[in-house]
Amino acid sequence: MVRFVRAVDVVSVLLAGPLAVALRDPSLLSGERLSSVVTYCLIGYAAGLLMVIAFHLGQGVSDHVSAREVRKVVTAAIVATALTAATVFFLDRLNYVPRSLPLIQLLVLGSLMLGGRALATNRRELAGPQVGNFTLESRTLLVNANQLALSYLKMLDAFSVDRSNILAVLDRNPKLFGRTLLGHEIIGPPSALAKVVSEYKVHGVDIDRVLICNGRQSGDDDYLDEVRNQCKSSGISMDFLHNLLGFELVQAIEREVVEQGPAYWSRGYRFLKRMFDLSISLVLSIVLSPIIVLVVLGILIDLGWPVIFWQRRLGYRERPFLIHKFRTLHAPYDRHGNFVEEERRTSRFGTILRQTRLDELPQLWNVITGEMSLVGPRPLLPVDQPRTSELRSSVPPGVTGWAQINGGKRISADEKGLLDEWYVRNASFSLDLRIIMRTLKTVCFGDDRQNPPALESAEMDQPTHEVASSPWLTASATEEQAREGPSVD
Repeated sequence: MVRFVRAVDVVSVLLAGPLAVALRDPSLLSGERLSSVVTYCLIGYAAGLLMVIAFHLGQGVSDHVSAREVRKVVTAAIVATALTAATVFFLDRLNYVPRSLPLIQLLVLGSLMLGGRALATNRRELAGPQVGNFTLESRTLLVNANQLALSYLKMLDAFSVDRSNILAVLDRNPKLFGRTLLGHEIIGPPSALAKVVSEYKVHGVDIDRVLICNGRQSGDDDYLDEVRNQCKSSGISMDFLHNLLGFELVQAIEREVVEQGPAYWSRGYRFLKRMFDLSISLVLSIVLSPIIVLVVLGILIDLGWPVIFWQRRLGYRERPFLIHKFRTLHAPYDRHGNFVEEERRTSRFGTILRQTRLDELPQLWNVITGEMSLVGPRPLLPVDQPRTSELRSSVPPGVTGWAQINGGKRISADEKGLLDEWYVRNASFSLDLRIIMRTLKTVCFGDDRQNPPALESAEMDQPTHEVASSPWLTASATEEQAREGPSVD
């Protein structure tokens, strides 16, 4: 638990409720409404601690705060406060506490969590550098004032490197000229590189390197040819920052066939579908929260920690994302590192979760974040992809879909592909509601054999031309996939 919980977060969650009440109305801490206030604070503490664990806020290093961690903290505070307000509203419709209390609690909780992290960061800065000072060998110009350049400059600060040899920054945006990036002035566009080099040389400074702070050259990076030519004529080395840092960047490949999918769906339908997904997922998360707590406790007792595992699936436009499920199998190795046979990894409680589909509940979070929809083509493992998968990946994947209510795991991957492509071409809000209702029936009574008319209509609706297979078909399953066992989608 030390990896997921930090003392500053536990204290912040504990104090957020009482401080919010004291700021709103100190008289609430005494009198006839004290019991309601105590109940509100306890629910807030439980919800806040649950979000601290769920968002893994304790994994960050205490005295280094990134923008991503700030977003995680703010999101966790919002979800915790919303869950608290929804639970109390469900119990007594917030009749005994002020309606503005959740908003005040949100501000207090976020301020305490972020403030604690800021104090830890300041403490490290006051302690002084942990390593000796270094000096850059080359006199460098940075091209592009973006997040990558800012991160590079911060990294130099972290190593206590003298940044005086980073002379200036060039950028194509005229609005940035005269401004600074972590103390380094943005002096002009990349096209003025030769003039900048000449001007610095007059003052006795010889520039010997230019770092490009972006990915590989693409269609809108024609200015790089000009920069490269000016560097060559001036005898200056040019490199990409990502090469210096040691990682490779590749450009995403857009497929023309992928763009065909959304054309079948009107803008109004896509907006209505997203609003429906978001509202239903939030309601289900609140209504099913007691069941989720019981499932978590059952997994902790039967299987131990962690209670959730992830798999890498292909989502919208074949972009990989992490789909979450409750664990249903024991680990493939025991505490001594010995391999455990497949039949010994099965769990009675895990079998119940799979049969009732309760192991899919964490995917409500995927729906809330927009990575998935309630209804759509089911995101399959790379090894389970049908031979033609571009059209089905042109829309967001779903928790359930047309293929799942017409055979599910009893039909082949290619048959699922046919049914999913039929859904993409014929999707509507009424069809989504129909799929959801039949999914409830499938959960209660199990999978039926493929409905012949549904598959026949899907085959008749197929285009006559062949579609190129996805390059992700060759991808191998991850270690987490192997740990959890074969897919049942």
